[in-house]
Amino acid sequence: MAQETILRKSLPLEDLMPLFSQAEDINYWRSLKPDSNISDNPFSGCESFSDIDNQTLDEYALQLREEGYFQTNSLIPAATIQEMRECIDRVKEAGFPPMFALVYDVFYQALGYFHSTFTGILGSGYKLVPNFWVYYIDTFDTGKGFEPHRDAEYEDTIDANGMPTVITIWITISDANPLNSCMYILPSSRDPQYAEAIKNLKTPANQFALEDIRALPTAAGILSCWDQYVFHWGSRSSKRAKEPRISYAAYCQRGDIAPVDDVTIDIPSEVDFKTRLGLICRGLYRYSYASFEHSKEAEPALDFLNKQMASLKKS
Repeated sequence: MAQETILRKSLPLEDLMPLFSQAEDINYWRSLKPDSNISDNPFSGCESFSDIDNQTLDEYALQLREEGYFQTNSLIPAATIQEMRECIDRVKEAGFPPMFALVYDVFYQALGYFHSTFTGILGSGYKLVPNFWVYYIDTFDTGKGFEPHRDAEYEDTIDANGMPTVITIWITISDANPLNSCMYILPSSRDPQYAEAIKNLKTPANQFALEDIRALPTAAGILSCWDQYVFHWGSRSSKRAKEPRISYAAYCQRGDIAPVDDVTIDIPSEVDFKTRLGLICRGLYRYSYASFEHSKEAEPALDFLNKQMASLKKS
């Protein structure tokens, strides 16, 4: 059961609205980054990208059960990371939110480097829950990630063996460190309210000891995963940071349970341009502070987002 959406990131509507006509034109995006593909089958061949040994998978599963999260080694090739960074840079330079970089194949292909990990944790037939967000935390003292929170969109996603049936997937495109807003996490084993949060999505986290917080400096190309109830946040950035913190996130779920949300995607499957645009608008609507319904100035933005989201096939 999904909770009421928590809207967390501001969206500069006055800057975005003049760009809507370009956003719908696939040729615009192809001309913006000619050496990055936009095909109908972005997952093609991705199942062969990765292979991980059983011992490592067992270690991931154990940490997930005991602490609610784990991190892989850096598995995405440098050239792929560079392409993702260039896509985001071009999109930002054109005036769009970084989310629109998800029109390009490379962000879906990159998931293939963790296919063995997803299969080992969630089983074959796992599905992508495309609640996307692309993070670009600038090197300013005002930059920060999401505020302290539990993802907490779905109740009861821990099975009888203590394994999550839904995981957050967070992939770093640049190095994340304490100066540019790395992730901080409260391991579930150190959270007195964690068990309650599984049943009650509004459960706060206000009884833990500060020394139990764990910083997660993370190199580019690493997958970090956690369950729905682990308390975490992205820290405040600093003008002393050497580079922005760039990353993107979504969810994955087991394939043998009912879809937890209204849109899920098989891997591999066709994800054409129109679908990607719908997914981008879905993420912007879901995780933006903008109160679209209550602002006349925002009506064109709401119309555009709803138009694109209407094209999505519901689970």
